[in-house]
Amino acid sequence: MKTLVTPLLWTGRRGASEYWLLAACWPMVLGATLVGWQLSWLSASTATFCFLVLGTLVARHSRARTFRVADAVTLVRGLGVCFLAGLALQALAGGLTKRALLTMIIIGTLCLLLDGVDGRVARARSEASAFGARFDVETDAAMLAVLSVTVVALGIAGWWVLAIGAMRYGYVATSLLVPALRTPLPNRYSGKVIAVIQAVALLAALSVGLTHVEPWVSTTFLLAALAALCWSFGSSVIWQLRQS
Repeated sequence: MKTLVTPLLWTGRRGASEYWLLAACWPMVLGATLVGWQLSWLSASTATFCFLVLGTLVARHSRARTFRVADAVTLVRGLGVCFLAGLALQALAGGLTKRALLTMIIIGTLCLLLDGVDGRVARARSEASAFGARFDVETDAAMLAVLSVTVVALGIAGWWVLAIGAMRYGYVATSLLVPALRTPLPNRYSGKVIAVIQAVALLAALSVGLTHVEPWVSTTFLLAALAALCWSFGSSVIWQLRQS
């Protein structure tokens, strides 16, 4: 446990990232308490563990001069993803009540809305950095993975939905074996749009549990989203291979 909290509490000289992380501890504790009391202590404890892991990674990979307001916005999204991960584990363990499912949809929607904020803040304040871009991408990927697991756990769609959450990690794993896939990609607005479509489709699929919409409707949206994601990654891979 000391290893996990060392970047947050045990360093003699704290950087900007550590102050932000310490500030985030309060809403984390309050949120975990509310989730445990109202929904599930399994979800609360899982969210807390995920936050410790997130804090460790952020404190070790960020620098005081690069962690700014825009990164703090991404940190808020990361905090939300921690709670989503807790609810996803609860879905795997024994399902979710309608109140828990509604909570998950609300948190996911808020995280999705904030996804368009951190980039704008970074550009407006001239705070763009390699760390901030990576932090944003990894937060997006983690959210999609958690939501796709929940959709499958609740029986809303088949196991093929996991491909949405696993695509990014499969691409990174493949890049370890294929050097060409490490070629930096140009910024593509279409890639960001397609990532947002994945989150919207997954959240819409989760809302089926709260409405009377036919399951095939959500399945159609998920298939369309997955097809767009395959095209996005496929076109990126082809471009990188041609550059090598």
